[in-house]
Amino acid sequence: MMQQQDSASRAAYSITVQELARRIEENGAGGIPPELRTDAHLICNTPAAIDFNSPGAQGFGVKRAGLSVPGSIMLLVSPGCCGRNTAALSGSGHYGERFAYLALDETDIVTGSHLQRIPEAVRAFVASRRERPSVVMVCLTCADALLGTDMERVCRKAEAAAGVPVRPCYMYALTRESQRPPMQAVRETIYGLLQPRQKWARQANLLGFFTPVARDSELFSLLGQAGIRRAAELACCQTYEEFASLAAANFNLVLSDEAMGAALALEKRLGIPAIRLRRLYETAKIAKQYQALAHILGIAPEDFTAAEVREQAEQAADAFCQQYGRETVLAIGSRLNANPFELALALVKRGLAVREIFAVPSAADAFYLRELARCSPDTRIYSLLEPTMLCYQEDRAVTLALGADACLCHPHAKHVTWNDDEQPFGYQAVRALFERMAEAMSGDADEAGRMASDGSSEVAEHEKGHTVSSLPRLSLALPPFAPDTAGAAAVLYPLGGMTVIVDAGGCAGNICGFDEPRWQEDAEPSAVFSAGLRDMDAIMGRDANLVAKIREAAAELTVSFVGLVSTPVPAIIATDFRAICHMVEKETRLPAIAVRTDGTRLYDRGASAAYDALVQKFTAPRPHDAMRTGLGVLGLTPLDFSREERASLHALLGREDTPIRFFDRLDDFREAARLKELLVVSPTGLKAARRLQRQWGIPIRAELPPAFIYEAFSAVLSRLAALLQDGQPREVLIVHQQILANGLRRAICQRFPALPAAAVTVGSFFALDRALQWEGDLHFRGEQDSHAYLQAHPDAIVIGDALLARAVPKPFGGTLLDLPHFALSGRKAPMHPSRTLEYAKNSISN
Repeated sequence: MMQQQDSASRAAYSITVQELARRIEENGAGGIPPELRTDAHLICNTPAAIDFNSPGAQGFGVKRAGLSVPGSIMLLVSPGCCGRNTAALSGSGHYGERFAYLALDETDIVTGSHLQRIPEAVRAFVASRRERPSVVMVCLTCADALLGTDMERVCRKAEAAAGVPVRPCYMYALTRESQRPPMQAVRETIYGLLQPRQKWARQANLLGFFTPVARDSELFSLLGQAGIRRAAELACCQTYEEFASLAAANFNLVLSDEAMGAALALEKRLGIPAIRLRRLYETAKIAKQYQALAHILGIAPEDFTAAEVREQAEQAADAFCQQYGRETVLAIGSRLNANPFELALALVKRGLAVREIFAVPSAADAFYLRELARCSPDTRIYSLLEPTMLCYQEDRAVTLALGADACLCHPHAKHVTWNDDEQPFGYQAVRALFERMAEAMSGDADEAGRMASDGSSEVAEHEKGHTVSSLPRLSLALPPFAPDTAGAAAVLYPLGGMTVIVDAGGCAGNICGFDEPRWQEDAEPSAVFSAGLRDMDAIMGRDANLVAKIREAAAELTVSFVGLVSTPVPAIIATDFRAICHMVEKETRLPAIAVRTDGTRLYDRGASAAYDALVQKFTAPRPHDAMRTGLGVLGLTPLDFSREERASLHALLGREDTPIRFFDRLDDFREAARLKELLVVSPTGLKAARRLQRQWGIPIRAELPPAFIYEAFSAVLSRLAALLQDGQPREVLIVHQQILANGLRRAICQRFPALPAAAVTVGSFFALDRALQWEGDLHFRGEQDSHAYLQAHPDAIVIGDALLARAVPKPFGGTLLDLPHFALSGRKAPMHPSRTLEYAKNSISN
């Protein structure tokens, strides 16, 4: 962890609105300080900042957006690391059943051989569907961006093979700040499906959002006054025909800047003119915008005012300001349904105090900044992406936080996240916002929401089945598992170093937004950054630029070493990490290591490489006269063990009369040669343990204490006992990491002596070490292997993560006992048996 006693004295970078406005006035966009420019520094990863690197984690990223077309499905063609985090969208529209994955390996990345398999993968995906899809979106990542893949041509071949429209969907984080960023490009792809139709003068489209505009927005009634009988939205289309009818619109109202490119393309291709409307929170500006729209539509302004709705908004605002105005001090974030600078200005003009804004300004925000400088000059602007935000201390003067990110920064304030899927607009947005703010201040709001009640009924496993393709590395049922990049980052997280994910942003977002549960476990913060690579960084190999960013961040933070984690981008361009480590050590005077992961392998490979690199770099020789003392525990990461399981093992081993090192501090690696014994609790620790054994003669035990197994997995053993009480012979398959599964197998054999040892098999999608493998143990290379085993053993009892229910054959008469494995599904808690298959159905397979 970062050394809090030192970093606490440091402050997060911020700048007053007055100073920023002055700089922009004098120098234009060049006046924006580098701390507020995402291309000028490492990108900080925290839960509050996760939307930058992982937009799909909250709201709409490219993958979810690409499935906005009714009846569409998506084939994700990428290294496994690129699709991991979409499981965060579980339950949002049953997206899980609409994904398939064609995983790339090293050979594909180097040679592009996967391009030959895409048409066949699309054909197999379409054939597996119960209903014929309307369109197949082929989602590509940075790997194909760097390979220069002509995906238009590949999609034409796939379309001929599958007999349905196939379109490319570009998830290129490298181009995030280009003239055509991914979220703009995906809108162009979606609306590019529309074909010419006869125009209907009484239809208009609302473009911009992937979720519907609030139905009580006055925008609909105003359009009705203008003679519009249908205000169509992509999010409200239930069938492909409804979507196709968007082409009949008389004009498009563009409600988001990211949709303007698509709107202009529709204007050129289909002759549908575009009219720009902005979401505003200053009622006078809303009125002027509606007057301008009336002029364009040829309507008298006095007939286009929505005076009653405006009055309701004014009343809600006045009521809030009168009751709570004096006690309200606001912090405004950027993860909300508003432009944070425009919203801040609107609130300040009503007499409210805005103390902080967490957002990255652009040149387009200059007007709002100038106005804010006049009426609230001391408001401070922070960038959640800037490295020193790790030193941010909550300002307790703030009483109300707006936006999900601001709420995370202010746990002691009242919260209004204001980022619901339903999109507020116009006067309705103003009224609804002030009503929500009043509820929050009065204590009546429940921003966290409530868990949905468990109303599902028991569903037998044999009723669930998925098609499994024989095409190598094509997955139609199971999602990508935790990748090697996440495994490496998990090992580095608690050690007090600076972890730099050398990527364009998406890989770091997947790790920190999905595969690192300690962010949500109230653990101390860790200095985890994205290199923020852009297309020219990758093309030109700007290693010196990366080193400079690392040097500047290290100068602001108290860290003990630098750990570089490779991703597909540096793997493709053959980055020389040995040279970069030398450069980093010279520039920062900190030790540096590199973990050479590429996102195509699984977490155990990355974690194993990280442990081994740390041992090689930091383990000091043991003096000849030094006594051996203590037990070292290797492999205890959140990817294999839940928070409760880790605590249980800590408590159990703590009872022993010997010091314990869990390799969660850098000193544990430095002192490793002095250890008396090593306990390896997952295969991720074996390589480092064997190195220590070879070099220093430390004996190894690769096992979990039986007392831990009985305590941590008592519920599983109890349910197994109920299933075996009839005395009928059953086969048991345990699917987890090898050492934990071995421990559970031993406990089962001891507790149920009538069950033959050969009837209990360990299977794993992850590494199986030969020295620990029993005869008959299985390594599953993919869902095809596990599916084949269950076909051959249709009555087996499977002890494994509930997600495995997605890949059982049909029919299957066996039973699945839920044994969560975070590296597999990203789930932290056991599930009630009746929820197992419902979870599997609704899980995001991406």
